[in-house]
Amino acid sequence: MNAFDLEILIIWIVAFAEGFSTLAVEVIAIRLAIPVAGSSMTLTGVMLGVVLFALSAGYWHGGQLSARWENSRTRAALTRNLLLSGAIYVALSFPAEALLLGKLLDAGLSLALGIGVAATALFAVPVYLVAQTVPLLAELTNTEGKAGKASGKVLFYSTLGSVAGGIVTPIFLFPHLGVRGSTYVVGGLLFGASALMAARWTGRWKILAAGALFLAAVHFAGVAAKPANEQFSFDSAHQNIRIVVERGAAGRLERVMYLNGGRASGIYCDTGQSSFEYVREAGRILTAAGSPYVLAIGAAGFTFPRDAAALPFVQRVDAVDVDPVVRAIAEQQFLRQPLPAKIRFFPLSARYALRRFRQQGMRYGFALLDAYSGMGVPDELLTADFFRDVHAVAERAAVNLILDRAAESEFASNVLASFRKVFGRVWLKDVKPGDADMTNFLVTNWEIPGSAEWTGTGRIYTDDRNTADRDHLDMIWGGAE
Repeated sequence: MNAFDLEILIIWIVAFAEGFSTLAVEVIAIRLAIPVAGSSMTLTGVMLGVVLFALSAGYWHGGQLSARWENSRTRAALTRNLLLSGAIYVALSFPAEALLLGKLLDAGLSLALGIGVAATALFAVPVYLVAQTVPLLAELTNTEGKAGKASGKVLFYSTLGSVAGGIVTPIFLFPHLGVRGSTYVVGGLLFGASALMAARWTGRWKILAAGALFLAAVHFAGVAAKPANEQFSFDSAHQNIRIVVERGAAGRLERVMYLNGGRASGIYCDTGQSSFEYVREAGRILTAAGSPYVLAIGAAGFTFPRDAAALPFVQRVDAVDVDPVVRAIAEQQFLRQPLPAKIRFFPLSARYALRRFRQQGMRYGFALLDAYSGMGVPDELLTADFFRDVHAVAERAAVNLILDRAAESEFASNVLASFRKVFGRVWLKDVKPGDADMTNFLVTNWEIPGSAEWTGTGRIYTDDRNTADRDHLDMIWGGAE
């Protein structure tokens, strides 16, 4: 391979790396915001909008610069831009995203505005710098005086990289390296691309060495910052999973599983019994119902399925969770024992699982809906359409919801109205009396001891029109009474 061919190969590799990193950044940025803002189309739409705007600005300005620069200056700018953007991503953008977004929502910004401000502050500059790669590389390859042909080739390899980044990041990087490890891949890829654009091989090795040292320093700083009570941590494709030991309100030590920053399951360290009151209450109402077939939507640490399977009249418990890794983590790291044979695990989305169960003619006497991700339920699991899917397979349904204590917020009223629209009536039981502004309620379609029927009004959430994500954020961050 002659020097010219090698030069062209390097340019295609850099274009591929640019495309890969840009799509990977979009996926990672959305994933990092989910624990704070929840999973919603608002998050996805605003985040993509900010990234695309920064890309367009980078393309436009890079094209202007490439028209008046010599090749040596173009190569220097590419080296600088790729190196600087990689450093910004790893040292600032990714580590600070969740913290900044939380602060903005605390300050009273709306969901869309908070996401937009955070994304612009942390990602606009590095995306803008990386986007200049396409027009600058096109100028370097425009040896025939045909700008369209040159730019078309660069965009071809850049788009191939984008396809790879969009697929590889959630499917391979997240499960094997975690979200944090995936951020290092992005940084390392940009450092490597910067090294390839360096004028001399010695310069390339210096950039690669500096990049490796930088990534190592950021990694070990993060490791040192981990809390001492953390026993396990993993970033799956769907959520951050952490297991910690902490002292509960009664002074007993609890092993708690956090999913996307929210307390998802808890057991007492000395006995292994469920420490969350709503799980124990769900067990009591299941006992009163005497249902032999039980459905759990949202498995988390499998405390409810485990407790339900221990009841002598229960013949089978079907647990559904979109994250396939939760069973192994629950058995090995959280419960630290195998699940009972009565439990069948379906690593599927709730919507798909329910429709499949319905097609198969499966019926349950009792269903617990506990599909929390962080501080909220995914908005697609709060619509009347979803509740119809539940009603089609379950006679009795109980939903674990965290609501404002008076259950008068827009979110509470609309969710309860949507549930009642399908099931006819709705009862509320506060399972944590004396709790603070927000408290756990069990929402049921039949009267249980200590419950009160809800007779309020609200808008119906549907798949076609659903503002649950914004209403929930307003309840959590807006100080609903």
